Amino acid sequence: MRSIHRALAPLLLALAGLSAPAFACQQVSTVLRPGQMLDGVFAHWGVTRSDAFVWGQKIAHQMPLRMLRAGDRIQACLVPVRGGHHVVGVRILHKDPHFHNLVLGWGFGGGAPQRHLAADMRSQGGQLAATLTTPVDNGVTDGSAPILPRGTPEDVSFMVAHSLSDELEARHIDPLMSKAIEDWLRHDSTLPQPLPPGALVDALFIRQAASTEPDLVRLTVYDAGREHTLYRFIDANGHTVLADSDGQGLMPIRLEMPLPSARLTSGWGWRINPVLHIPEFHKGVDLAAPMGTPIHAVAAGRVDFIGWHGYYGRMIELRNGPDLVTRYGHMWHYARGLHDGQMVRAGQVIGYVGSTGLSTGPHLYFEIWEHGKRIDPLRIEAQTAAVTPQANPVKLLPAVVTPVRLDGTELTRFQAFRAALQRALDGQQSSAPIATATLNPLP
Repeated sequence: MRSIHRALAPLLLALAGLSAPAFACQQVSTVLRPGQMLDGVFAHWGVTRSDAFVWGQKIAHQMPLRMLRAGDRIQACLVPVRGGHHVVGVRILHKDPHFHNLVLGWGFGGGAPQRHLAADMRSQGGQLAATLTTPVDNGVTDGSAPILPRGTPEDVSFMVAHSLSDELEARHIDPLMSKAIEDWLRHDSTLPQPLPPGALVDALFIRQAASTEPDLVRLTVYDAGREHTLYRFIDANGHTVLADSDGQGLMPIRLEMPLPSARLTSGWGWRINPVLHIPEFHKGVDLAAPMGTPIHAVAAGRVDFIGWHGYYGRMIELRNGPDLVTRYGHMWHYARGLHDGQMVRAGQVIGYVGSTGLSTGPHLYFEIWEHGKRIDPLRIEAQTAAVTPQANPVKLLPAVVTPVRLDGTELTRFQAFRAALQRALDGQQSSAPIATATLNPLP
């Protein structure tokens, strides 16, 4: 613990506005080769996948990634963390003198690093949702917003006698609170599934005065002499993360329908290809709609590819998370002005239904890639429903849950969040409201 406090001390002094020694970082530099992408450069440097995704978003917000050309020099300031390197600054020097160079973060001179670190670590606001798949704002939140909601703490504690669901029902716990507890525990692979009899569960909710939906903020399970705690944390990009005390956890990314009024004509699984007339495993879904129907991004993300792609025809690929990609095929046209490297928001129109590529009629071919593999995009009940000419109850997965490890600045913000939560609880009676917490230095 003493070593952790020593490591965090310069960051905490920066937050307090005090002077601190400058961080030493390793400066790396790469000249882009033809066809080389920013993600490939980050991977070559050993940058963690979550950090590469975050910095890709930061750069894309400042300049279109399509401006990157062979011969441009990418420089970064890196600090080692567990599992790779954390980026604290990036500089892009364009070979073409007509393009403006870009400097983000610190490590290349021109300003005290403490000022930039303090800006990176300001508390991020956001409504803490009660269930795993509740929507959250995927944009960067206002840095001055609080990190804890204002409300009254409600603690739910019980021992599992037979099963978790039976215990929640027998104790007449609020259905919304029960669903939140079950959602969190179901997606935590570090715990036995289902929870065995004798396990103790302690769930901390905060109920805001104007809301009927309580916020599950912390969940602890005691089983076989082991304590395991999860926290709900909003990262710098507005994503919800369920993390343990070490910052290891899950990121649920909520998905919206790309075609709200479409009908399912071919689901996930084996079928006879309607064009080639051969058996194939269909690794996506076909959603039929009239030619020119707007197609929406299922989640916020970055355009990693836009163009013709073989059997897909006109296709768009979005990177929606560190290990999450969505593809949209057979498009007629793309949305006006859309280009490689552009950031899009959830629900934004990215193109229009067509029949390009290997296609028998106007429809959207939609795929979800997780950790480099395609997964079924639909709920199980929609997948097994009979496909008829009439409209089907097509339901997309409510969320894709991807593993994450917080590191660098995000890990420091998370630990400060945990400390702020504990301080707020320690200073309150069990029935008293929790005041809006601010990010203060750790004790």
